[in-house]
Amino acid sequence: MKTSFTKTILSAISVFAITLGPVALRAAQPEMNEAIESLEKARKADHDHHVEHLERAKHHLEEASHNKHGERVVAVHQINEAIEAARKHEHKRMEEHIAHAIKDIREGKEEIRK
Repeated sequence: MKTSFTKTILSAISVFAITLGPVALRAAQPEMNEAIESLEKARKADHDHHVEHLERAKHHLEEASHNKHGERVVAVHQINEAIEAARKHEHKRMEEHIAHAIKDIREGKEEIRK
């Protein structure tokens, strides 16, 4: 009976750890998550606020830990390109750079999980 109870408890703990693992990793990367949120806001913002949100995303990435295998640096470059495009009223080009930056940030987050 004790062995069955112990196995049940260990199984429950394992399921709990597997379920909360991604949540803990997400919480451990708040700057990366905030950068993505700011980029999403930049996509939806009116022209007067694109650069504001892009600058905020860039700041979050610059504050993030430097353990993203280069994706963080590439994402900052993409954001700089998006800022330049936004200032030139090149909305489509800005959108492309935002999409690349989000992809790079997510890849950097994935590298940490490995």
